Amino acid sequence: MKLEKLNAKEGTDIQYLSKELLFLAQSGQPYRGSVYIAFKSVGETFNMLDFKKYITSLRSQKFLAEDIAFEIYETINSSIKTANLGVVVDLTARGGLQQRVAFGSEFSVIKKENIFQL
Repeated sequence: MKLEKLNAKEGTDIQYLSKELLFLAQSGQPYRGSVYIAFKSVGETFNMLDFKKYITSLRSQKFLAEDIAFEIYETINSSIKTANLGVVVDLTARGGLQQRVAFGSEFSVIKKENIFQL
């Protein structure tokens, strides 16, 4: 899936967070978690509605947990031009183990509560 490209001011630091990541393990069991994305704009960003649809489309696909950050990175990288693109995925605990998977540039994850959500 391609994300619709939008113009953005070049040099803008952009971060996105979605707590709605859900995809299937090779066994068919669901993985849940959060995805954090950060990059510096080189004049482009992506449409938020497309990103929401993309995240939702992953729910029916199977991935190794270790590959999900790369999959998201590749989708963004093939849709828009960025500098310093990084993707971090925090998966909820399964079997008592919690996992964080990252691909691309390193960045500090900023966690911000959604004050409008009930």
